[in-house]
Parts: sequence; structure tokens; C-alpha cells
Amino acid sequence: MKQGRFIAISFMVSLLLLLSGIATVNAQTPTPPSPAVIESFNIENVDGSDVTEDYLMAGDTYVVTLEINVGVNLGNNTLILYTPLQKVEDVYWHLQNDYTGIDTTSWQPGQQTIVFEVVEGIARLELKGSVPADYTWTPISGYSYVLHAIRDLPLITLSLGPEGTELDSSSMEVKDQAIIAYEQTLIEKDALLRTTEADVKYEKLANDIITHAQSLYSKGYVEDATKLLKTIPDSSADFPVPVKEKSYLPYIIGLAALAVLLVIFLALLMKSRSNSSVIRQQVDEESGKLDVLSIRLSKIDRQLARDLEQIKEELDRISGR
Repeated sequence: MKQGRFIAISFMVSLLLLLSGIATVNAQTPTPPSPAVIESFNIENVDGSDVTEDYLMAGDTYVVTLEINVGVNLGNNTLILYTPLQKVEDVYWHLQNDYTGIDTTSWQPGQQTIVFEVVEGIARLELKGSVPADYTWTPISGYSYVLHAIRDLPLITLSLGPEGTELDSSSMEVKDQAIIAYEQTLIEKDALLRTTEADVKYEKLANDIITHAQSLYSKGYVEDATKLLKTIPDSSADFPVPVKEKSYLPYIIGLAALAVLLVIFLALLMKSRSNSSVIRQQVDEESGKLDVLSIRLSKIDRQLARDLEQIKEELDRISGR
């Protein structure tokens, strides 16, 4: 009886060890290698500066050099290489070596997509094209205004044909001049506040302006965010002289009201597609309030009042007044 139990237990242990070994082998089975990969990738501006580790600018032209490492021969398949860049010359692509998978007598280098045979070896290619000028833009329906946002551009996509299964890709971040202007202005104003001994109340107001500007920027209103940042003086010498407590309250209320009005305008503008007539009416009302606020601020800080007037004029332009 004991011998039978021992045999049964031994059998179960052996079975468990066998199953465990199979599972371990399966877990350690390597994933089959990709037929081809983008092995090296380098981007230069037309002036020769390397921007591989940086970002691209909307509307600018770039030269991309890359190596495609094809590790196998697949006679019944093809490789597909695609770029969304816009054409700036007669052709996009130039083959830099004698890779036999690309037949230079029949390929179409003037197309955004090239197709070639899967032949083991290294294909060295050069690509030249420009980033679409409006790649970072999102138009607002019914208004002559666009939102700006940093976007990733899938600069090169390598796929296996004929189905088009993606094997590899290389992406780059794209900015535009409005985004760069905002980023530079934000850095300058933030650094100024950190290194300037300003009145505590004014410093808080300036930080509130930066916070509201960042909120506008995050929603795509980059140009308005930059204009709001520029209401902060450019140097510590231009900071307003502290005034008496009794006359300082209107100044606080004025700046706070400006920030609130800008946020209100943003909320209204986001509903433009369904409530355009209501928006125009509301913007007209808020514009009138800005007139009153501008008069009050002119008694405290004329430069700030002029900056506020410029923002009001921009809102009037966007609303079609």
C-alpha cells in the first residue's frame, strides 16, 4: 500500500516537473527577429546643423540619412518605406550604396512611398523634404484663428508588404514659431521673477499671470498666452513702484479681472461651432468691460493699460468686430 502511494506521488512530481520545464522553455523562446529595421538615423537642417536629438520646425526643410538593415531574403515580400514630408526637389530619395534590393532603373524616388525587394544587406538612403507649415495648427471653425500644439511626426515608417505590417518607425517632435516665442517669453519672465526683489503682492500677481498663460497655452491659444506674458515688464527696473495700500486694490482687481476675462473668452470660444452668435454678443460685452478696466488701469500703470488695450483689440479682431 505504501509502495503504491510512493509510486503515485513520484509520478505526480515527475509530471509537474515536466510541465514546468515545458513552460520554462516556452517562456524563454525568443521572439523571431524583424526582417528589417531602421539601424541608424540622422537629421540635418539645410544649413548643415544636426537636429537628430532636437526638434523640427513646421515649414523647414531637412535632410535625413538612414540605414535599413535587412536581415533575411524574402522573395515573396517587399519592404515599404514612407515619409509624410513634402517634396522640395524632383525626388525624395537617394540610394547611397549598391544595395541590390532596390532597382534604381525602376524605383520611384519622387514618391513619398518607395517599395523594394527584401534582400539581405544594408540599404543606405538619403531623404530630403519639408515639414508641412501647418502641421502644428488646428483651425477654429468660423474664425480666422488657429490653435497651436506640439505634435509628433512619424518621419520614417518601414513596413513589410504586401499587407503593410509596420516593422519600425522614427518620429520627431514638431514646433512652430508661435510655440517657440511662447517658450522663450515664459523662460524670460520666469527667470526675471526669480531674480528680482519685487513687492510681494505684485510678485503674486505676476505668477498668476504666468499660470493663466500656461493654461491658455495648454489649450492651444499660444499667441494669446504670449501676449498675456508680455504684460509683465521686461526688466526689474520697469516693475511698478509700490503704491499705498488704499490705491493698490484697484490694481489687484484689474489684473485679476483681466485673467478671468481671458479665461471666460477661452470657454466661450471653445463653444464657437454651436453658439457663434451668442459668443459674439458675449465678446462684445466683455470687450466693453475691458474698456472700463483699461481706463482704471491707466491711472495706475499706463504701460499695462496699453498692453491691455492691445489684447482687447486682438479679441475684437477674432470675434469679427
